[in-house]
Parts: sequence; structure tokens; C-alpha cells
Amino acid sequence: MTFNVRQFLAWVLIIVGLGIIFWDISSSYFYFTAQEKFPQLFVENTIVEGNTSSTGTTIQDQIGNVVKDQISQMIPKNTVSQLLNISSWTIFATFLLWAGGKLIKIGGDLLKNNQNGNRKDN
Repeated sequence: MTFNVRQFLAWVLIIVGLGIIFWDISSSYFYFTAQEKFPQLFVENTIVEGNTSSTGTTIQDQIGNVVKDQISQMIPKNTVSQLLNISSWTIFATFLLWAGGKLIKIGGDLLKNNQNGNRKDN
């Protein structure tokens, strides 16, 4: 039994694919069990506005301020950026699972073709 470059490359692709999948699953486990923080791709900027309450404000400005206060009480701070970060990690993790699976499939096909090629030579 000879060991050629195609067979070596096939095993390397299979091992790399399994490594990517294992890393992806273990990272996702740590993120979703809150042992680590999600990668911060989206950061919410906080703008501090000065209190410009004057007696000359219009009713529309007052209603806008009341609505803004009510929304800030209903939705906790940084919720939108956290949801975007979780969503982006989920999309990236799905891509990594797909890519790792493709590498394993390519490696398996190389092994299969290599074995068929050896049988034809005999």
C-alpha cells in the first residue's frame, strides 16, 4: 500500500474540516451558555443630550420626548446591537459548518477516487 500526495491531501482536508466544525460548535456552546461574550460587530453609540427643557418647547417636542422615554423603558439598552451580534454569529457559524462539511466531502471524494485509481492499476 503506497501513500501518495492525493491521499495525504485528502486526510488533511478531512482533519481541517473536522477541526473547523469542532471549533465552531465549541465556540457556539460557550457563546450561547454565556460563558463568553459574543463577538462585538455592532456597537450602539450612546449620545448624551443636554437637558434643553425650556418653557418655549412645542407640544410636538414634548410628545416626542414622552414617546422616546417610553420606548427606552420598554426596550433595554443595547438590545438591538446584542440581537445583531447574535444573528451575525449564527450566520457565520452556519457558514463554518457548511464549509467544514464541504472540506470533509472533498477529502472523502479524493480518498474514494484514489482507491478507485489504485484498483484500476492492479
